[in-house]
Amino acid sequence: MKIKVWTDSNNRLLNWAYADENRPVGPSDEGFEVIEVDDAIGLYENHASIVDGKVVPDADYSPDADRPAPEPSPEQQMLAALTLEVAQMKAAKSSD
Repeated sequence: MKIKVWTDSNNRLLNWAYADENRPVGPSDEGFEVIEVDDAIGLYENHASIVDGKVVPDADYSPDADRPAPEPSPEQQMLAALTLEVAQMKAAKSSD
């Protein structure tokens, strides 16, 4: 499949998008380069380079570790606070 890649002056991948399969491979007048890849694996923006028309992901980059952890909902926060309060009350009562 063909993709469009935008890179910085160090060939670091800034952005990518699918390209028309009829487009020629190589640089375009529109500020991007068209390359051919087997699949979209490793196309990590700001965490990969384009070397000789190939995507080279950073060796130490883990996309799973880069995902932010979800924030607890207000309901989850309230339940945690109530659970803590009940536990503290039980602990205080058992020490009497």
